[in-house]
Amino acid sequence: MDSGHGKTRVKVEGDRLSSLPDDVIHKILSFIGIKQAIETTALSSRWRYVWTSMPYLNFSSKDFHLLPKFSKFVTHVLSARNNQTEVYSVNLAFRGKVSQVFARRILDYAFSHNVQKLNITFLRGKKNEFPLSLFNSQSLKHLILIGNNYGDAILTPSTWELPNLVTLKIYDFTLNADDTDKCLDLFSNCANLKSLTLYHCRLRGLNGFNICHPGLSSLTLNSLGHDGCLRVNAVTPQLKYLTIRHWQGVLSISAPNLSSLHYKDNYGLFEFSADFLCLKKIHSVEFLTLSLEAIKLLSSFVELISHLPSPFANLKRLKIYPVYLQPEVDMPTEVKNYLLDSSPGATFTMVSHEEIRAVMNFKSARSLMRELQELLDEWKENSETNTARMKQDKAPIESHMSTVHEQVEVENHREQPDTEMKLHFGGRMAHIKNYWGDLNKQLKNGYDNTGLVISMMREIEEVMTKLPASHRAKLEERFFGLCAEAETIMGNVMDCMKIQCDKKPSRSKCLLS
Repeated sequence: MDSGHGKTRVKVEGDRLSSLPDDVIHKILSFIGIKQAIETTALSSRWRYVWTSMPYLNFSSKDFHLLPKFSKFVTHVLSARNNQTEVYSVNLAFRGKVSQVFARRILDYAFSHNVQKLNITFLRGKKNEFPLSLFNSQSLKHLILIGNNYGDAILTPSTWELPNLVTLKIYDFTLNADDTDKCLDLFSNCANLKSLTLYHCRLRGLNGFNICHPGLSSLTLNSLGHDGCLRVNAVTPQLKYLTIRHWQGVLSISAPNLSSLHYKDNYGLFEFSADFLCLKKIHSVEFLTLSLEAIKLLSSFVELISHLPSPFANLKRLKIYPVYLQPEVDMPTEVKNYLLDSSPGATFTMVSHEEIRAVMNFKSARSLMRELQELLDEWKENSETNTARMKQDKAPIESHMSTVHEQVEVENHREQPDTEMKLHFGGRMAHIKNYWGDLNKQLKNGYDNTGLVISMMREIEEVMTKLPASHRAKLEERFFGLCAEAETIMGNVMDCMKIQCDKKPSRSKCLLS
């Protein structure tokens, strides 16, 4: 009975997932890649076609050793998918150029099936020109573009046609201007845009950059760089949340309904426009965050602001961050009064240098861990590809070595040279030489990668030792996991090298005879 009851219970539990509606199963499968989702077809006949109507498509070339195989997989997925089902979201992560057939095919398919969310990540690789003209969609609402340390360039037309776009985030890209004499305005044809983030982007060849939008409510400008003088003009009457970090250039902003301003700058290169200095156009702000560099700048205009009323009648909180590793700056009474007099009930906080150091070191350690993870993933992928190729090359060599060994024994009995055998042997030497050349290359790459991985782990460990215990505890689990993964990969590579270098003495003598 217990056995029978146990079987019944297992059967019922096994059917619980399969009995869920397709839309719930689709949501569950949205957290994994499409390749893994397709593999669920092996579970039962119930799952055979579930993936074909998924509205969530997650493609990554990291799942394949070679891009041609990835391209072939993309073609199979899109041709086998239920063409009547719309696509809600697409995540695409790949190496190489966006002009590749598979990238264009995915984008065209997504736009033709009314995609609403699109995330594109460029993995580590060569520079890549990315025309914004690829994105002309009536349905797209949320777009995220993630580059790689300025290594990817966007060719910028005057505008792009995304009338229903609500959220736009661009990370680690270079924005190139088609016409350096014009002031770039990318967003005028994005009528429904509410949130815009430009993070770690470089603006190249631009005379100016306009962000003029009647409906934009949230704007984040983080770590923007430029070649030459850059002026950003922001006219955003509905803007409520403004974040500016590590800014370089001149910012002119009109935001009469702003309720939150967060400004932080470590470089000391920020230049205020007159409107921004007087802060009249952000009078409704409730939460104000400034760096000491901004306080220092305001302090140089003490005579001017001492005769001006405080513009912040609705201020609830003022927070001041010190500039990282820069000397302390005392806040003049005139500046403090200018910021707080109209809001006597506002809370005022000065963040310490120690807190800033902890935050910066935490971010640095986390960033280094991401770089280490990318390096390990790439090394693992390359080593698996090389191992497969070496096994293919090694098989004919071992077969040939065995044949040569037998032929040499026959020759020794005959005590006469076999010219035909020697010619054949000489023809195989080039193949053997190439084999060992590839092996030596793998050994060198393994040595270089090992040194780089160990160096990065030591750097991460050094940064983590500077963190407070509470911050360090949040990173330790991931760091130990990366160390274990690195040890496994290096161990597998060493084992593979040992196997490939293992030769029987008798066969080696054949080469020397």
